[in-house]
Formats: sequence, C-alpha cells, structure tokens
Amino acid sequence: MINVKIETDWDKLLSDYENSKELNVEDIILLLLNYGKISGKTMMQKQVFLTVKEVFTNISALYHPDKYGPYSQLVSDIVVKLINDGKIIKFNRGEGHATYAITESGKEYINKVIKSKNINNEDLEKLRKNKYDWDEWDTKGILRYVYRNYPEYATKTKVPELKWE
Repeated sequence: MINVKIETDWDKLLSDYENSKELNVEDIILLLLNYGKISGKTMMQKQVFLTVKEVFTNISALYHPDKYGPYSQLVSDIVVKLINDGKIIKFNRGEGHATYAITESGKEYINKVIKSKNINNEDLEKLRKNKYDWDEWDTKGILRYVYRNYPEYATKTKVPELKWE
C-alpha cells in the first residue's frame, strides 16, 4: 500500500501572492483607498471593477453580472481580510451602509507595494484622476456609467432603468 500525503503550504502560497511583483486585487483596493474613502459596498465593487477594466487591465477580480451590475465575491472577501488585517477600517453609517478608509498600517503597506511592484506612474496618475471623478458620482451615477459602458454586466440588474436614463 502506498501512502500519499498531500499538503498545501498556505503560508507559502500567501507569501508568494503578497510578494508577487504584479498587482493583485488587495493592492487595487488599498490603492483606491489611498486616494480617498469609499462610501458603500456597491461603490467599492464598482470602483474596483472600473479600475481593473480601465486602468490595471491585466488583473482579474472574477466579476460576473449580478443584481446591481458587476459583482466579485473575491473583492468582498478581500475587503473583510483587509479589515481583519487592520489595513482598512469600516465605518457603519446606518443600516446596510458603510464607509471604508485606509489605516496607517494600510498606507505603510501600499507605499511599500508602490515601491516594490512594477507600477507605472502614468497608471497611478490615471487611477488618481479616475477615483476623483468616481467620487463625484453617487451610487446611481456610477451604476449608470457601468451599465452603459459594460452592458454585458447589467444583464441581471434589478434597476434596468439606469441603462437608459
């Protein structure tokens, strides 16, 4: 009889992920928050979505059509991880609403990422400008933009009127 022991070294996998020279979804969330708070889960989802579609296009955040346009469980899970790691903080502002902000620990981490990973300064500037514009929109405004520019992600929406308003 042959005994086979299969082990997965999660610490090594996590280390490889965090030490990769390529940006990942965690980095994107921290970069966005480094440029300002994000109010609401929907706004978080859409700003990360637009970042991977329009700025850092080589990153997959595993988005799929959902009731409010593109949704990624990966993004939701990483937000929880970042809160637990103390890199971001969530301020509850009423039932079902939250504002996310970066902590000092998160700022230190993302500044190291900016220095150590292959991030083009032009892309960082584009993200900064885009984030400024996205922050001017309310949730309805960003949904309208996403639905019109990425209609393939609006197929399951609960608010289809935003596609044509």
